[in-house]
Amino acid sequence: MRWVTFLLSAVLGGSALAQQPSATFSGFNDWLGSEARGVRIGADGRLRLAPNLRRVGQLPEGVIWCAVPDGSGGAYLSAGTDGKIFHFVGGQVKPLGQVKGGIVFAMARLGQDLVLAPTGEGKLLRMTPAGDVKPFADIDARIVWALAIEGDAVIAAGGAEKGAVLVQAREGSSRRLAELADETAFTALASDGQGGWYLGSHGRGLVLRYNRQGDRLETLLATGFEEVRALALAEGQLYVGADNGLTPKFATGQLERREGYLHLDTFATTRSAIIRLDKDRVPETLWQSAQSQVYALAVWKGQLLVGTGNRSRLFSLPLGRSRDTEPFAVVQELGTAQATAFLPTGGDLLVVGSNPAELHLLSEAQATEGTLESRILKGAPIADWGRSYLEVEQPAGTNVELQFRTGSTETPDATWSPWSPPLRSGERPALPPSRFAQFRLRLSSTRGGATPVVETVKVHWAQRNLPPVWESVETMPPGLVITRTAPPDDIGIERVPLETQKLIPALGYMGAEKRSFRRGGQSFVFKVSDPNGDTLQFALRLLPERGAPILLEKAWKEKFFSFDTLPVPDGRYRLEVTASDAPSAPFNALLTSAWRTAPFLVDHTPPAISELSAVPEGDGVRVKFLARDETSTLKEAAISADGERWLQIVPEDRVFDQKEERFDVLIPRDAIRGDRVLVRVVDLYNNEQTSAVTLGAQSPKR
Repeated sequence: MRWVTFLLSAVLGGSALAQQPSATFSGFNDWLGSEARGVRIGADGRLRLAPNLRRVGQLPEGVIWCAVPDGSGGAYLSAGTDGKIFHFVGGQVKPLGQVKGGIVFAMARLGQDLVLAPTGEGKLLRMTPAGDVKPFADIDARIVWALAIEGDAVIAAGGAEKGAVLVQAREGSSRRLAELADETAFTALASDGQGGWYLGSHGRGLVLRYNRQGDRLETLLATGFEEVRALALAEGQLYVGADNGLTPKFATGQLERREGYLHLDTFATTRSAIIRLDKDRVPETLWQSAQSQVYALAVWKGQLLVGTGNRSRLFSLPLGRSRDTEPFAVVQELGTAQATAFLPTGGDLLVVGSNPAELHLLSEAQATEGTLESRILKGAPIADWGRSYLEVEQPAGTNVELQFRTGSTETPDATWSPWSPPLRSGERPALPPSRFAQFRLRLSSTRGGATPVVETVKVHWAQRNLPPVWESVETMPPGLVITRTAPPDDIGIERVPLETQKLIPALGYMGAEKRSFRRGGQSFVFKVSDPNGDTLQFALRLLPERGAPILLEKAWKEKFFSFDTLPVPDGRYRLEVTASDAPSAPFNALLTSAWRTAPFLVDHTPPAISELSAVPEGDGVRVKFLARDETSTLKEAAISADGERWLQIVPEDRVFDQKEERFDVLIPRDAIRGDRVLVRVVDLYNNEQTSAVTLGAQSPKR
């Protein structure tokens, strides 16, 4: 009777099929991985046309570390790692000068001149509008993160060898106002409007206030972050931009490049936050992010603008009652890696970007056109892309267009398809199956102030089913049995060959399987996977060298299989295993793939022993015999002269390499007990035969 690894054969049953995937874009987090230019993303996930943004200048240096207004609508810029200073004036960026030392992280305008703080120099320098440089004052600070002007004096916030320091400098002299040994440096500086200064620190991320009266330094808030990068004051309330891990990147002179397509990580730690300290110094977290880091803050047009990286998004936090209905929004995206500074210029705002180094002008007027490219949608591994449905408010004079494109690389490149023509809501894109896809929304308006509002985009697709992929079917040594349930009681009682013992740890568990030994058992291990991650089942057929196939299983569930070969005639066979994704795939889309093993032998007939003789010869007994197997090679022989110990012997030619072997062995006479000698032979499939002969007798020749 045939037995398999389960007591009962697997039965074909119903299983829940995976639903076709779709993606709904309606909440703010749904748009996190998108590329938006000229599109405003509200906290509620609605899309509108954004305030107009246009690029007005570029620098080759990559990073702009500091920017200060020139008093005439332009700006002075510190860029690169070589102390280069530029002047943005009349819509052009012009080199102004260069100072010795490291990066210039801080500048301030004193009259018509600039005061600069090169890193590592322990001094302040003065640069004229013509680019001439001369010393201003030596200061007790290795690195200066912020400068401010107080009358004819300069206030410098930074770090010395023994901690954070606040320094006041006049031409030719300086004095320390405050220090904090427990912090690395003061990283942010803002006037409190009462002759004192608000400070942010690196180390424990403290917000502090330096009071002129008594030269006293007090801590207002421990943010819980590593550093405070930016401060802004509005209507007596202090806004704090806190970060983790930003200052070390500044100090190395290597701000990170723009991040690729982002995916929201629910378990990501918070990287930054905006905290408000009200007039009573009560803190409230207004905004926080696990992906963006805060680089700059500015109060503009009744809102707090937040410059972030490494996607250069500009967030807006309303300062008035409108915060109750929309607490924040992404109002623009520069297309660089970081938005590092804001400078007012007339009614507009100059926004500084880095990686690459660019200048952009943000105006209150609404853009007339904007685009948003979605995060990359992924097939698993190939998808047929279906219809998309839009919920849109379109006032007169406004429009929203939807387009699609597909490709085989995760980042769009020249190998991707061009954008499709504009599609109506519910229209199927004419695109070939692909691994990746992306849609683009184009919002436009011909009426000033009017904007379309995109409420929801829902995209449908179907994973293209692919057949199972075979690596191999491993044929195990004869006699090895693999089961999921406990083996029958009689399994494992026979002598187990050494090569099989190595595959049966203590005749017990091997992972989730149980392995044991039984003569006549034959096992196989399947190495197969499904590209779609579908559940597989297997149809198994035994293919004899001659004759009709024998069906073993129709819907086998395991990736191993054992069967009893005893009912099967000796001979050469192959196992054909057909893998099917039927348990997971729709009936009319299921796929199969097959694997046939190399030929293996079924041999459960023991060898024959003939011409056995035991004849006295001198002081011993010469034993001769012939062993033959009809199917497989002989692999082992032994002789017992005393009925207890078995001595391994080799054939006359010393090599077990054929189906028939002749043996000739001389045994000492005193080793023989009684009048009988036993011999045993074993074939390659562990079938054994034993025979006995009486001393002086000889079995007949075959």
